[in-house]
This record gives sequence, C-alpha cells and structure tokens, in this order.
Amino acid sequence: MLKLKTTPKKTPPEATISLINVVFLMLIFFLVAGQLTPPEDPEVTLSQSEDAMPLPPPDALYARADGGLFYRDAPVTAQEYLRQLAKTGGTEMPKVRLAADQALAAADLLAHVDALYGAGAERVVVVTRKVVP
Repeated sequence: MLKLKTTPKKTPPEATISLINVVFLMLIFFLVAGQLTPPEDPEVTLSQSEDAMPLPPPDALYARADGGLFYRDAPVTAQEYLRQLAKTGGTEMPKVRLAADQALAAADLLAHVDALYGAGAERVVVVTRKVVP
C-alpha cells in the first residue's frame, strides 16, 4: 500500500491581535488629536447667554463672586496671569478668556477687564454659558 504525504491543516491566525492593535492605534490618535483642558473652577457659575459657544472655556481666567481672580485654582493678579501666558505663548499680545461668576458685581468685572487691558491684553472675552431651552 502506498502512503501519501498529507499536509497538516493550518489553523487560521487569531483576529483578536490585529483588532487590539487597531483599537490601540485609535486610542493613541484620539489622545494626540484631542484637546485636553484643565477642569472648570467649581466655585464659579457662569452667567447665562443665548449666543454662547457650547464648549467649556479652555484654560480660562476665573473671576469668583468675591472678586478674586483665579487661574488653575491659584489666586493671581492680571499682571501675573499675563506674565504666565507670555511664558507659554508666542510674541503676540495675549487674548484673555475671562470666566466671571454670575454673582460678581459689574463694577468688579469692569475693574478686572480694565486691569487686564492695562497689563497688556490685546482682547478680553467674557465667557458665558448657553441657555438650553
């Protein structure tokens, strides 16, 4: 009797390894492409507006109800804040996002805006939250 050589059956490769690689690459992509911002100040409730952008203020300067200015949970003055922005930014004049508490007096808000312009800010934008009907 004649014996023929049979080739052993190859098992198909596991598909889970390539799936894990794709998921890992997507995770890395979204971490790099996504914008990571510091959390909002929990002690500030933004004023309401109908035309506000639906995004939280990225890395904003916060004016609390008691009149204090805070940046990343640390008290600052307008000059200190702009000095910190100048270290991280380029040579252009900084644009400031000021997130003011809704209970902050208008006179205090205007004093902060004047101080920021006096310290060298090119533009000051007061951040509000959008009213959702």
